[in-house]
Amino acid sequence: MSDPKKRLLVVKAAMTVNGGAARDLLRNLPAISKKFEVRFLSLNLLQEQLSKLQSLGIETICPEKQWEPNGGLWNEITAGQERSALAAWKAMNGIQDIIDWAEVIHLTGGNGSMEFLKLVPKEKMLHLHFLESKPGIHEEINHLNPDGTGSWRPRILHFLQTFQRRRIEKSFQSFIGNNKWIVSANSNFSASKLESIYKIKGGVLYPSVDLSEFPKDEDVGEELVFEKINPGPKQSYVVTIGRISRFKGTYEVVDHIKESGLNLVVIGGSSSEERESLENYGRKYNVKVRVLSNLSSIEMCSVMRNAAAIVGLAHGEAFGLTPIESMALGVPPIFVKEGGFCETIVDEENGRLINRGAYDDWTKALTQVKDPEIRNNWAISGIERIKQLGLTPENHSIRLYEKIQEIV
Repeated sequence: MSDPKKRLLVVKAAMTVNGGAARDLLRNLPAISKKFEVRFLSLNLLQEQLSKLQSLGIETICPEKQWEPNGGLWNEITAGQERSALAAWKAMNGIQDIIDWAEVIHLTGGNGSMEFLKLVPKEKMLHLHFLESKPGIHEEINHLNPDGTGSWRPRILHFLQTFQRRRIEKSFQSFIGNNKWIVSANSNFSASKLESIYKIKGGVLYPSVDLSEFPKDEDVGEELVFEKINPGPKQSYVVTIGRISRFKGTYEVVDHIKESGLNLVVIGGSSSEERESLENYGRKYNVKVRVLSNLSSIEMCSVMRNAAAIVGLAHGEAFGLTPIESMALGVPPIFVKEGGFCETIVDEENGRLINRGAYDDWTKALTQVKDPEIRNNWAISGIERIKQLGLTPENHSIRLYEKIQEIV
């Protein structure tokens, strides 16, 4: 007779942004729920996320009045977002009973998540999935405007964020000397940041890609969806994914593709002002820019699948789901040779890794992807790379189980 499943409380504060971390967590939960008896706890959820969790039979706990993360300069200076998250955690009905139910807690980082630690007894087994340090706290690139202007901001804001930085660093100090609390980073690059910034030596738990969510062959209905969205003729554009920002290098993508004759589709959030400014910037270089937000899975697949390439120039990306999602679809990934991108892409084998500012090399790479033989070879190698690294939800759940067994 097999041992009963351990009771695992999976926690992530902010889900409604529906970024890579939220998508990855939802992608892995079906496999995780086969290893553990799972409850899911969050401060906010989209209705579609709640529906998916309910369809999996996972008990989901979320306040009726959902937490809304507050941005803005004042909140950055006063740690207003963190303090409001802590208040929201404390205000949840029966929060201590929920924590007491769990034998183990699996906490995914992100806005508001680290504040949850203040409610957890030090003797409770806990695994933190560390994604990245809070943007802007330790790196200055986030304080620049999306177009790179505002060079006066980083030094001043770094000083003004001293209180918030100390608050976050104190949260990580809770792991030092506590053998019941362990940390896994989402990449080797992220693990190096964890050690250099917070003095914690953690393991690595890679994210995953679900090959059924990003199928190599076109799904039923994709063609109609593509025609409806109409991002441009097939292979006439490249795709970059992420909110318009300096951290994601959105404007820099325009700089690096402007000699290729290709247009740009951005999949990510933005304000109307940010969108208009980027579109105007593209016009200067004869690059047509289209920004798409809140796409469904099939919409996202249709736009990505028909791109000439998926590109990325993010600064210090901890892992980057986009390269492996593009590999799954069989679309060439062309990314800057920095950060976590270097852990999934093998240059000239399943895509390209190119230095930032090497404009001629980027233009040549974007010419390469027009060759059907190269596209096909990279697509085959991309699937092999996913398998080689074990980037599936099933492997993710096995590795999580093994890491939790280490605590026991």
